[in-house]
Amino acid sequence: MNRNGWALSLLVCVPLAWAAASPPAYSQDAVPDLNGVWGWGRCIDGPGFSCLLLEADDPRLTARARAFRDAFDEVAAPKYDCAPMTIPHMFSDPYSYRIEQLDDRVVITHGKDDVVRTVWLEGRGHTPPALNRYFVQGYATGRYEDGALVVVTTKFTFDPTGLNSDFKLPSSTQKRVTERYTREDDALRLHVTVEDAFFLREPWIFDVRSQPDDQPLDLPWDCQLEAARQSLRLLPTEYPEDPEVVRIQP
Repeated sequence: MNRNGWALSLLVCVPLAWAAASPPAYSQDAVPDLNGVWGWGRCIDGPGFSCLLLEADDPRLTARARAFRDAFDEVAAPKYDCAPMTIPHMFSDPYSYRIEQLDDRVVITHGKDDVVRTVWLEGRGHTPPALNRYFVQGYATGRYEDGALVVVTTKFTFDPTGLNSDFKLPSSTQKRVTERYTREDDALRLHVTVEDAFFLREPWIFDVRSQPDDQPLDLPWDCQLEAARQSLRLLPTEYPEDPEVVRIQP
């Protein structure tokens, strides 16, 4: 190839490489305005917050989930050490949350447990974590489509109460939570699909609707260990033959 041929190749390749590195362009109609503080969501199908509770005898639970539920000692639950709650059970507590939409990410701040979740928007140059990196709140990516924000969270650590901390239902590293946020006039609709190959026979799906909350989040949460462990005084261990649990102080 002569000099002019090489020059022409460079002129053709450079724009293509630049275009491939450019972030996807979303139309104005594709990106809903989700910014602001939203109140505790209530079930669209069913009363109150019943759809947000995966009960201890739910038929969607696998044999593994039931066996773990029966063997797990309530006094060992992470919540008594101020460990934060994770999604999806986070949605069942009556606290508001704040959504902030930025160019390369969406930040969701929950009004409980000082939980801040970062949703990395696809195609914005974020480097995903290594294969051996897992997180209590998982790793979340998002995209806008058809007027909705779709968030997919994976790479959760094993959580002994990751599906429901009240009924001792765990979640595994296979937990996958898909959230779809859309606007309904002044309200926010959230459609959630929870999958976990170890502990769920089929996806757990629910829809909730939230109203705007004109009050700022009451943060920091500042969990107090003494208060968190108060109920342990009345909660007997299921394994009295084992050594007494002496909880570590920070």
